Amino acid sequence: MAIPRSPSFVLTLELNSHPRMFSVADKELEILRVLYNTVLGNYLKLENQMKRLKEYKKWIRQLKGIKRKLARDEENPFLQNELKCLREKLKGLRDQYQLTEYASHTWVKSIRKHFGDKVNAAVAQKTASRAWLAFRKKLFGQAKKVMFLRKGEMASFEGKTNTTGWRYHNQHLVYKDMSTPLKRKGNDHYVSEILSHLEKKTPFTHTIKKKGKPKPSPIFFMSNMSEL
Repeated sequence: MAIPRSPSFVLTLELNSHPRMFSVADKELEILRVLYNTVLGNYLKLENQMKRLKEYKKWIRQLKGIKRKLARDEENPFLQNELKCLREKLKGLRDQYQLTEYASHTWVKSIRKHFGDKVNAAVAQKTASRAWLAFRKKLFGQAKKVMFLRKGEMASFEGKTNTTGWRYHNQHLVYKDMSTPLKRKGNDHYVSEILSHLEKKTPFTHTIKKKGKPKPSPIFFMSNMSEL
């Protein structure tokens, strides 16, 4: 079941230069790139093992056959029940071969340890979830293949809370004993409003003008998600 998400957006602001801090961020991005690719590789290896099973091949053939029949007779209760049973069997196989998001959160523990636990656990889990979402599209036929990230292609990372690791505080990006302020240009009311609500952790509404007509758009800006 999909997790409901509130309306959201991304505000991008520059940071004042901080060579030491940015160097740490670059190193963590590279670690997370390796983590992402490793998780993706694990999924692909396990998927290939599952697809070699005779029962998997048989159930996929049966699934395609039932779908063709249902296209001609959508209300047939027998076919609907058969479809449900096959989907449950295939889900059981996916669980057996660890083709789930939860599995990736287990794998990252050893990957983090390999790199001396230099990246935050929540950030590592979020990165693993990104790999899962990419693989999931292939697993369910929404994409033909997945792409591994080359060196320098991991452009961002995200945490689960704004209390540990990389975080936003009082218009500064903070990490351990380092911090650098946001770079603001002039008196931008839009940016000031967003930062004010972010710090107060309050919901607010932003008005979008479409074809000359104001259109209120409810936006809930959550401060428990930090992204670099």
